[in-house]
Amino acid sequence: MLELIDLDIPSLGYTRFISAWLYRGKAGTFLVDPGPAATVGHLIREIESRGVNRIDWVLLTHIHMDHAGGIGHLVEHFTDARVACHEQAVRHLVDPERLLAGSKKVLKEVAAAYGDIRPVPSGSIASGRTIDFEDGIAVIPTPGHAPHHQCFAFRDVLFCGELFGVFETLENDFYLRPATPPRFVFEDFLDSMDKIRPYADRKLCFGHYGSFSKGLEILAASRAQLSLWVDVIRSHMAEPDMDVIIDDLMARDPVFSRVRRLAGRQYEREMHFTRNSIRGIREYLTA
Repeated sequence: MLELIDLDIPSLGYTRFISAWLYRGKAGTFLVDPGPAATVGHLIREIESRGVNRIDWVLLTHIHMDHAGGIGHLVEHFTDARVACHEQAVRHLVDPERLLAGSKKVLKEVAAAYGDIRPVPSGSIASGRTIDFEDGIAVIPTPGHAPHHQCFAFRDVLFCGELFGVFETLENDFYLRPATPPRFVFEDFLDSMDKIRPYADRKLCFGHYGSFSKGLEILAASRAQLSLWVDVIRSHMAEPDMDVIIDDLMARDPVFSRVRRLAGRQYEREMHFTRNSIRGIREYLTA
């Protein structure tokens, strides 16, 4: 059984944004992206309310604070859990000081709301291309959103993290926005999307937010959207007004323009992170 566990942060107005995926099967349990430290107490209560007292694997798509800030806290509670992450992420899990400092610099007050990061014992961490769980979990390195980003394919599901950006189900369609914070590398994103194509006909489970059964449709939409955003932002490199760039993206990207259909606090959150995505692309084009 696969379930989404919401990890809302009322102080930030974050709902239907951060979540963890919990799988329970005959061979054991795994958790995908435990979320920030601020919500780990709630996460543990939700896990245990389902009768689960052991987590066998924690799968990290990447180690940004909103996805993995609570991992050190979690393994203190579920001491038998093994943590699967990209090899580049291992040193930051063992010694999170630089990760925390960098996150505070970029996210500012949002980082404070996410909570402090605790180290993970090195003996709990594993990195590799397959995970021995039931029929096996394939690990696919997918740099782009972060150099240490990876996806996980399990049976008919692909846990895609933020490879395809931020997703939200709407009536009769969906909203999608690229997640391209600094350091964004366009070529890495495209290579990763090519790499994931053999798995993209599965149900997608997003880092933000929910799931969608037509994975190939999302792959096509995300790839086209990413290229469009790079072209639009390139045409505005001399434009200092961020609102002008957003207005042009709204006019030329019908999938992104659906952001207007999100509820008030969700809309405000997306406008905040849209600016971060634009900054990442502008830095790439400048470099």
